[in-house]
Amino acid sequence: MIGDMNLRKTWFVIISTLILAVSAAQAADVRAKGAKPSPAQTKAKAPSDAGEWKKVVEAAKREGRLVISGSPSEEWRKSLVDLFIQEYPEITVEYTGMNARDFWPRVRQERELGKKLWDLRAGGADLDAYGAKREGYLEPIRPLLLPEIADESRWIGGLNLLFYDKEKKFIPCYTIYIQRTTAVNRDFINETELKSSGQLLDPKFRGRIVIQTPTGGASFQALGNLAFMYGQNFICDLLSRQNVVVTNDNRQQAEWMVRGKYPITLGFNETQLIPFHRQGLGRNITKLEDKVTPVAKGFGGISLLKDAPHPNAARVYINWLLSQKTQLKVTKNVMLNSLRTDVPPVDKGTAVDPAHLGDYRIYSTEENMEHDSHLLPLIRESMKSGT
Repeated sequence: MIGDMNLRKTWFVIISTLILAVSAAQAADVRAKGAKPSPAQTKAKAPSDAGEWKKVVEAAKREGRLVISGSPSEEWRKSLVDLFIQEYPEITVEYTGMNARDFWPRVRQERELGKKLWDLRAGGADLDAYGAKREGYLEPIRPLLLPEIADESRWIGGLNLLFYDKEKKFIPCYTIYIQRTTAVNRDFINETELKSSGQLLDPKFRGRIVIQTPTGGASFQALGNLAFMYGQNFICDLLSRQNVVVTNDNRQQAEWMVRGKYPITLGFNETQLIPFHRQGLGRNITKLEDKVTPVAKGFGGISLLKDAPHPNAARVYINWLLSQKTQLKVTKNVMLNSLRTDVPPVDKGTAVDPAHLGDYRIYSTEENMEHDSHLLPLIRESMKSGT
C-alpha cells in the first residue's frame, strides 16, 4: 500500500513538472510573438518579403517628402530627383546642390543646435563624410538593402567594394571609373608638350593650372594621388611655384579649361563637360598619364543621416537608387560607369578591369583618405607660400 502511494506521488510530481514546463514554453512563445522590437532592431532589419516592403513604401508615401543634398550639377539633379519622382510621384524631393566641403560643416552646425533637417547626402566618400560617420551623424545602410541589392554577385568586388567605409556598412558608392589626376585641353597644349602628370612642375605651365578648393573633394583626392606617385615635395612645388588658381565653382573650373583660360585642371570628371559638349565645345579634352592608375567614385555615393526626418522615404530612395533599372539610367545621364555587374559601362575608356582591381589605387576608401589626410597642413602652407 505504502509502495503504491509513493509511486503515485512520484508520477504526480513528474506530470506536474511537465505541465509547468509546457505552459512556460507556451507563455514565452506568446510573449516573443507579441513583443515589439526596439527601434534599433527595426532599423537594422531590411524587409524580407514583398509584403513587408510594401508596408515600407506605403509609409514612405505617407511621409511624402525627402530632403537631399547632392552635386550642384544639373545632370546629377535631374538624375537623382526627376527619375525618382517619375516612379514615386507621391514623394516630394527637396534637393539642394552643394559640394561636400560645404554640406558637412553645415550639418555639424545644425546638429549642434539640435536640428535634424536632412535625410540623405547624395555624394561620394570623402574626408568630411568619414568625419560625419565617426561623429555619429550617419546611419548604417547595409542592413536596409533589399535582397536583390545586397546580392554580392551584383557588384564588382562584392559589397566590400560597394561600401568604402572601414565598417563596410555606412557609405555605398555605386560608380567606379578610372579617374586620372589631371585633364588638359589639347586645343591649347599638345601632347608633345605635356603627356604625363609628372611634368606639371615644368615652368612653362606656371599660371595655367586651375583646381577646386584643394582641402577637400576631387582636387584634394587628385593631390593625394600625385603625392602617392611622386612624393610630398611634388605637391609643395606644384602649389607654391606654379601659381595654381583656385575656384569653388565646378562649372567655372570646367569653363576655364574649355575656353583655354586655364587649360590644365586637377580633380575633374567628364560629367562637368556634358553641358559644353551639347554646344560642341570641349571635345579635345583628355587626361594625362599617371604613374599609378587612380580609380574614383565622384558623386556616385549615398549617406543616410542619423534620425532622418523621413526614414521610410529615405529607405525607399536608397534601394531605388542602387537598383539595376535606376543605375542604367543614372550612369548614362552622368556618363560615369556603374559598379553593378549587370549594368554595362557607359564609358569603356574609363572602365575598370574586375580581374585586376589590385592594380588600381582606389583612393576614396577610408583607409586611403586617412593616409592622405596628413597632406592637409602641407597643402595649406604651400598655398600660402604660393600666393
